Amino acid sequence: MEERLPRPPSQWDDYVERARQQLPAGPPSLLNGYVRFAPWVALVFGVFGVLALLALGGILAVLSPVLLLGGASGVGAGADAFLAIAVGLVLAVLELAGGYLMLKRSATGWWLIGLGIAVSAISDLLHVAIFGLIIVLLIAWIHIQVRPQYN
Repeated sequence: MEERLPRPPSQWDDYVERARQQLPAGPPSLLNGYVRFAPWVALVFGVFGVLALLALGGILAVLSPVLLLGGASGVGAGADAFLAIAVGLVLAVLELAGGYLMLKRSATGWWLIGLGIAVSAISDLLHVAIFGLIIVLLIAWIHIQVRPQYN
């Protein structure tokens, strides 16, 4: 078996490390709880997300001929719904993969969950969901604090 050499840290790792050092440290019990339970939460929500979005996609596919009765606005609404379901499925699968890899303390899993957190923050900004944005930023703060525990 071939021995793998450690890879040099990427520029993104440097940004995260600088942010982690500048942010206030979280309570150790909170950080340990996050490392222990966050992968399981990601797995559960990923499974439910995939199942729910597949069901919604099937329902939308069955009802899509009805959208044609709405003319251009009905077709546009159907296209928006299909796009939202497709993006949601991709994010749910990334959450599943990230949760699984975080269980193994993999940095790739940490980055996948971080990508999902970033997409959620951008979505909350675009929808002006202030309360959701605050929650996502708190989760991101904890997520950044636990980065050294994933390699």
